[in-house]
Amino acid sequence: MAYYESQGNRIQVQHNSSAAPSEAPAVFSYPPEVNAQIGMERNMGKRISVVKVIGFVFLGFVLLGAVILSNVQQLQISNQITEKKKEYMILQSENVRMQSELAGKTSNKNIQEYAENILGMRAIDGSQIEYVEIQTNDVVEILDEEQNVFVKMKDWFDNLVEYLRG
Repeated sequence: MAYYESQGNRIQVQHNSSAAPSEAPAVFSYPPEVNAQIGMERNMGKRISVVKVIGFVFLGFVLLGAVILSNVQQLQISNQITEKKKEYMILQSENVRMQSELAGKTSNKNIQEYAENILGMRAIDGSQIEYVEIQTNDVVEILDEEQNVFVKMKDWFDNLVEYLRG
């Protein structure tokens, strides 16, 4: 039996003495404390990989949920836009209807009928027209305002300056 050291651990190699050294399979055995440590490292590696897989699956579900939520919100907004477009079309048709109704009510014929039937008015005829002539002078007289002595002196001085300047 031969012992080898690998990274501070002792490895025991057993050779079968009845077989040739080239044909004998080598069996490695570690001391029990090393076997326990290797088993824990393998289990720890499996735990970490299981935790990673669970984490990635959870992350995948979160991303899938976010995509679904985004699509739901987009669908809701699209439905609201469709409803508002329908409402807009209804309001446009109502506007056209009301414009034509207003045009019909304000036609000359309808105004005349309203004045005759409801207000009791009647159409004017030539005998009702009277012309009035006014004989007045088309002259407007503006009275001079009374001014005090200082204002008159200032006006006289201003007129004198204008006269001298030409």
